[in-house]
Amino acid sequence: MPRTIRDLMPKDLEFQMFVLDELADELIAQGRDVLKLTIGVSELAMPQNVLERMIDRLKDRDFVRRVYPEGLPELREAIAGFYNRRHKTDVRAANVIVNTGSSPIFRNIFQLLSGSNYEIMIPRPYYALYLYCAKLAGAKVKFYDIDINTKRVDMDSFRRNFSPKRTSLVVINSPGNPVGNIVNIDEMREIYDIVDRQAYILNDEIYNNTLFYDEFHSPLAVLPEQKDITIVTNSFSKGYRMYTKRVGYALLPEELQINLRVIQQHTLLCTDPCYQDGMIAALEDEESPRELTSIYRSRAEYTSAQLAGTGCEPIAAEGGFYAILRCAQWCGARGFASSKELARDILNKAHVAVVPGTDFGVPHDLRLAFCNNRYNEGIDRLRGYFTASVVAKKSSALADTALATAGAEE
Repeated sequence: MPRTIRDLMPKDLEFQMFVLDELADELIAQGRDVLKLTIGVSELAMPQNVLERMIDRLKDRDFVRRVYPEGLPELREAIAGFYNRRHKTDVRAANVIVNTGSSPIFRNIFQLLSGSNYEIMIPRPYYALYLYCAKLAGAKVKFYDIDINTKRVDMDSFRRNFSPKRTSLVVINSPGNPVGNIVNIDEMREIYDIVDRQAYILNDEIYNNTLFYDEFHSPLAVLPEQKDITIVTNSFSKGYRMYTKRVGYALLPEELQINLRVIQQHTLLCTDPCYQDGMIAALEDEESPRELTSIYRSRAEYTSAQLAGTGCEPIAAEGGFYAILRCAQWCGARGFASSKELARDILNKAHVAVVPGTDFGVPHDLRLAFCNNRYNEGIDRLRGYFTASVVAKKSSALADTALATAGAEE
């Protein structure tokens, strides 16, 4: 039977991040003071040098007509040079492809490398895009677990679920979304050893310039002998504060780059050349990612300090844009079927928009984005919400006890 749109399960796969963000906008339109900790769109301004370069190019009527389905040659050269300089890799422009963000690159790679007879392995908790792209490709999804409390890769789960015959692609996300974990060098080596060149390994490095305490290590540098099975994806949307400009890229073996180029010739045609040219200036900017990282590290630490002991326990992020709260016991004790219901209750009572963990394979947890200049106030509101709920529950229990005692005395 042909696959129909019903097989994609839109109700199960709808991105709750956007649902909660839109619900927050509705309350804001009604005059409510709602703080949104939903989408990872930095509140910090775009780097000024990038903006000025884009504006100059927009005024050049010849430049705006430049069409390169695989990306501007000068941007691809700049990306290769940046990785070689910053991360000590050996990348050529022929390994680089540019698209409107990294998300469509994921979709194309999953469809290129997989299908109904294959399996794709993704970390759990996961970024929802991985699951959705795998389903679009018709592949079977297998998970390997990240221990949320220790932030370490569960290698036993990786070994159990990797199949040399069926696994065509493995995804690594470091720093991870939503946990903020870092896959260390030893874990990376072990993953590559288990795969043993039987599948491609895609490293999502979109947060690689927002590590809070350590230096980033690219697999292209750590394991250069594995570069023929290594794919790296990245974007300018996070550390460089340009979410809506939609310029992302991949570094990949040349034979895959050629295949993706052909796909983009038919389906993309081009990414805006003016935005692409601005990204060359972004690659020369060292300060903007450092400033963002310093601010978000402070917010991550404030989250851990303020929400510890509230019942929805924070996990200390090691990098990235997000904090995760563990709320399974909280949801169970208060009758919330999942964090979808909890997130809506928080929105309505505390006027803070957060993202349900249902988007990430942890259905009773919550994710908070650091991207709000009133972020700490949002954390204070959450602490108030959790604390008030605890007090209310205790008061209710005391009232029930008093009633029972009074009834016994009568």
